[in-house]
Amino acid sequence: MSDLSHRATRIGLILLPLALIAAITIVLLWPAAGRSLTEFADPIFATEIPVPPVGSKLAYDGEGFRISGLSLTFGSTGNQRYDVDLHTSAANRIVLTSGGHSFVLGPRTNPIDRSGRPDLDFSPEQGDVVSLTSTRSLVGWPTPFEINFMSSTPTWKRYVYYRLVWKKRTGAQLEMRWRYEQGCFNRTGWTRPAMMWNFHTGLLSADIHP
Repeated sequence: MSDLSHRATRIGLILLPLALIAAITIVLLWPAAGRSLTEFADPIFATEIPVPPVGSKLAYDGEGFRISGLSLTFGSTGNQRYDVDLHTSAANRIVLTSGGHSFVLGPRTNPIDRSGRPDLDFSPEQGDVVSLTSTRSLVGWPTPFEINFMSSTPTWKRYVYYRLVWKKRTGAQLEMRWRYEQGCFNRTGWTRPAMMWNFHTGLLSADIHP
């Protein structure tokens, strides 16, 4: 056998244990660090998923938006309400405020509830461009160490993201981003994306650009 073959054999004998150690390390750490790795990778590798188009009838139920059949919470990843508020102006327009800035969404289409319910129905103003897009984790994380004595536990979890962009003819823009969570069960598959109040899911940002 030539010296080159001997050298290749020695290299192979060295690399094989290293590869096995790396594989074992990934298997052991993935359940523990999988969520963090997913959060790190999602901005680059998340895959787009379809969302129903935004219609002309939008709503706020006191906890968040109801858009395209989705409930988009105003709860933050800190398990508190995000700095977002909605109110009706004197001109009967729904106005969103966040971070000291205001953004007019559109005319209110339901009367004020005399019982005090916060529900608001409204429509975009003429010329507004409103879009809602969604992505989800390309790879989630296993949950072998999670135990729920009250119900079954998902075997896998992953994130689903929503991005709302609302543009005015004046150039003003509202952009909001959410991160929700899905669980995968052996019998029923993936659950609907949901706000989990686990310091990882909720409204990530609400930016108003003048």
